[in-house]
Amino acid sequence: MTRVLWLVRHGERRDETDPGWVDGADRPHDPPLTDHGRWQAERVGDRLRGSQVRIVYTSPFLRAVETAHIVAERLGRPVFVDHGLSEHLNPEWFDVAPSVMTPRALAERFETVDTTHASSLRPNYPETSEEAAERTVRAVRRLAANAPGPPLFVGHGLTVASVVADFTGRSDVDTPLCGITRLTGYPWGWEADRLGDTSHLSEATDAPDDSNASDALDVDDPDVPDDSNDADGIDGSDGIDEPGG
Repeated sequence: MTRVLWLVRHGERRDETDPGWVDGADRPHDPPLTDHGRWQAERVGDRLRGSQVRIVYTSPFLRAVETAHIVAERLGRPVFVDHGLSEHLNPEWFDVAPSVMTPRALAERFETVDTTHASSLRPNYPETSEEAAERTVRAVRRLAANAPGPPLFVGHGLTVASVVADFTGRSDVDTPLCGITRLTGYPWGWEADRLGDTSHLSEATDAPDDSNASDALDVDDPDVPDDSNDADGIDGSDGIDEPGG
């Protein structure tokens, strides 16, 4: 397994700033990013230049895929959609299992998405918070074991918190939007060198349309099936809006 893992939570989502958006949405549970969310993702990409990230894995939820795509564009890396990184399929958020866009449909929208990847696993609906955390960690470990170099995982608050807890034993995990976390494996175990770092957001101008700011991260890393439909059900059919991460 690679000895460096990067974790990023998605950017600001549309339904958080525009509650009326859900009324006319085809997939009200699967919002895109806001303009500010895209700006946040751009800042992550700028910060991770020089990080030696070799591959980007993302949750299939649109807010995460869009974040991953923007970051990957700046890094010149492919994006692989993996259902094992999905949001917590909490029955309090979803009346039924949610649907998301297929990798093929996502690839038509985001050119960094590579459709050759087969998900490491698929979640079951419904799932408890413990089951969601265990599923996420299992997916990350499987993907990291086969990664060609340091991977970046883009997902949800669940993604960051559960992986950090499992690898380091830490439970005091803050998961801000587009916060950057780096886990490094040392002879004595894994540590979080960066945990929910958002300095790349506070250091840059706050204008959502500013795509020119750049703050490359100087990092010295240690050695280290698709279908043709537009919607891809996660263990079932369409879902509803949810307040998760």
